[in-house]
Amino acid sequence: MTRFLILALAGTLMLSACGKEPATPEAQPQAEAPAAKPQSLPVAEAKPLKPAEEPGAPADSSDGETVEAAPAATSPIAEAVEAATPAPAPIEPMRWKEGENFTAFAIAQPVSVSPGSVEVVEGFWYGCGHCYALEPRLEAWERSKPDWVQLKRLPVIWNEVTREDARLYFTIEALGLVEKLHHEVFRELHVRSRPLTVIAGNRVDTAATERAARAFLLSHGVSAEDFARHYRTFSTENKLRQAENMTRRYMLDHTPMIVVHGKYVSDISMAGGPEPLFQIINDLAARERGAT
Repeated sequence: MTRFLILALAGTLMLSACGKEPATPEAQPQAEAPAAKPQSLPVAEAKPLKPAEEPGAPADSSDGETVEAAPAATSPIAEAVEAATPAPAPIEPMRWKEGENFTAFAIAQPVSVSPGSVEVVEGFWYGCGHCYALEPRLEAWERSKPDWVQLKRLPVIWNEVTREDARLYFTIEALGLVEKLHHEVFRELHVRSRPLTVIAGNRVDTAATERAARAFLLSHGVSAEDFARHYRTFSTENKLRQAENMTRRYMLDHTPMIVVHGKYVSDISMAGGPEPLFQIINDLAARERGAT
């Protein structure tokens, strides 16, 4: 009896299973199509799978490993360096036009000032009337300029005459008397009409020029020994060679001309007058100061 009941129950289950609707063709296994060549996604689209997207994970779960949630780790040393480093000063737009109010050298020339300082060079010639007229304004600007701006005077050298005038300047400089006698040389030439470089037969008379220079300096309290110690020496000759080289490097073809930190050059004509010239000098110097 028991065997009969078991056979009857098995038959019932078989009839029930065959009575389901047949599986649709889509549900049947199909032959795999050739794999398509994978397409690389842009980096922005290749998002990592978040834990919330995993089966069975809560929608708001997170383990802190995503890019958005990863904490920024900065070492104490880096934080200290960052805190102690000042932000660079913004460079104000120039109110002067390059090529009109000043010219920038294609290659910056070397300067001889310490880091943080800005060098301003005046190219001058004692025989230049415009240099003589500019000198009082230059002296006033020198007294009012910031300490980080250093003014250097450069006697240009184009020929024999300018070379001997430059020799007189370097003698005065070596004696430490530029502040006292530099303007007096201009006055000797342009007010008293007493040239200190003597021309004879279209050539510089070096002996007569030396006598005139000695007489001028002795009249202003310089001893003959001090004059001889500097006027024709190896040191002075070396300075003359350097001045001639710098005249070429700065392309100083007239005077006065002003060079700011070996990068920019301007003059009274380009600036539109003496006062705008010093404004240009100040602005270019401040720009260089902010860029360092």
